[in-house]
Amino acid sequence: MKSLALIVITLFINIKCVYMWSYNPLCLFTECCNNDYIPGDTNKLATLLRERVYGQHLVENAIHAIAAHWNPHYKAPKPLVLSFHGWAGSGKNYVSNFIAESLYKYGTKSKYVHLFVGRIHFPVKEDTHIYQQQLYSWLKGNITKCPKQLFIFDEVDKMPPDILNAIKPMIDYKYEVDGVDYTQSIFIFLSNTGSALVNEHYEDLWKKGEKREELRLSHFEKLIEKGVFNEEGGFHHSDTIRSNLIDHYIPFLPMQREHVEGCIKDQFRSRNVEYPTDAHTQEVMEIIEWGPARSKLFSTTGCKRISSKVALIVAKYYRKQEGKEEL
Repeated sequence: MKSLALIVITLFINIKCVYMWSYNPLCLFTECCNNDYIPGDTNKLATLLRERVYGQHLVENAIHAIAAHWNPHYKAPKPLVLSFHGWAGSGKNYVSNFIAESLYKYGTKSKYVHLFVGRIHFPVKEDTHIYQQQLYSWLKGNITKCPKQLFIFDEVDKMPPDILNAIKPMIDYKYEVDGVDYTQSIFIFLSNTGSALVNEHYEDLWKKGEKREELRLSHFEKLIEKGVFNEEGGFHHSDTIRSNLIDHYIPFLPMQREHVEGCIKDQFRSRNVEYPTDAHTQEVMEIIEWGPARSKLFSTTGCKRISSKVALIVAKYYRKQEGKEEL
């Protein structure tokens, strides 16, 4: 039986190797633009969002949008463009990382995943024209090598207003731009702009008795679109908005006490503490600031700073258990 099992396993490996070699022998040793390295696993994404993200049910729309966009039986008329809006700490970067992890074998380390940060990559307003040329060339060069690319633009609110106009032709309803097909790529914008409007509108809905879990994108999308178009930052009077090229504006709602507690427990679990005591949880909660002043309903920092505080508590707890001096 063992020899038979060995034969079956060897045969399977050989078949897979023959398939990969027939496709491109280099794919045995390096990341390639194929389904092995770009599985596009939206089921994995759904699981990660369900188990690791708290209070952001509207983000589930990103799963459906991506699944539809990469449907092998459907030719998208344009790249998928998602725009995430919310307070710092509400989960925008967190979710973006999960998207990369689920769509690409190597996640954020994949050569097909690209991150641009407003204050780092586009710091000087006077150099906008240079940034536009560089950005256009970078996107074109990468998509020429592989059509299924993920581009994440963080801190859009910190970018000069005209930067994103450079990519307008690439995310428009065109099958080719300058000989390159961009339709299979995905663009995600992360921004704090519009967060005040989202928070105020959510608080108003909450006061009216609306249930958080029953809110839909339609409650927020027009509000966000109008707000970010007029606020200072990368979307200010941007052609991407003026031409209706953003497919979905996804609000990250302000986090309430139960959502922050979920983040805290998640951080404890990631450090092998499955059931933290109420005292430990409360110790972390003490660093959370709440707003707005009139209601103190939301965490003004979301789940930021929680990880380092939990790490400190876990270190203190285990050192004490081992009879060592506390930190």
